[in-house]
Amino acid sequence: MLSLSLTLLTISTTIVGLLLFHPSADLLAQFTHSSIKDQLTNSADVTGAIYTAETSEFLSSKNLSLNPYRITEEQYVEDGFLENVGNVTNNQTFENTYLSDGLTIGKGRGTIETAAGQKINWISSDLGTFIDDRWLFYGVILFNNTYYEPLSLLNNSIGIYKSTPEDPRTIWLWE
Repeated sequence: MLSLSLTLLTISTTIVGLLLFHPSADLLAQFTHSSIKDQLTNSADVTGAIYTAETSEFLSSKNLSLNPYRITEEQYVEDGFLENVGNVTNNQTFENTYLSDGLTIGKGRGTIETAAGQKINWISSDLGTFIDDRWLFYGVILFNNTYYEPLSLLNNSIGIYKSTPEDPRTIWLWE
């Protein structure tokens, strides 16, 4: 499980680093998978998204540590739409490490649940930057297995996501 978490963090850091720390260079042109480039660069375009959050509600936050960096645990719930399934609830917990006032690294875990109570668990890794008075997150998400047929399209899938205050979360599968 540790190597899976490290792999997830490495992939997330690479993708997000390309997007956040080199805004003047078109490093996304180096991606051979053009649909990923298109999806990440156009925040209003949810074409091809497997999941789109419609609402997000902040539930709680607690400080876990202040030294050497501030670390918080934050909980959210989203109501969203999962392609080929319909309306779902996404319960989320993130452990965020604030490396500076404008940069955070997050580890997430959660459960997507249908109205019928069918569930699939996930873990994620993301980077957030504070730009134009708002947080912007890019991340990688790994879905577990489920025996529930409607959610089986996510079994062992890797996705990428973007989250802003205006668009709580959009997830695209990495195919």
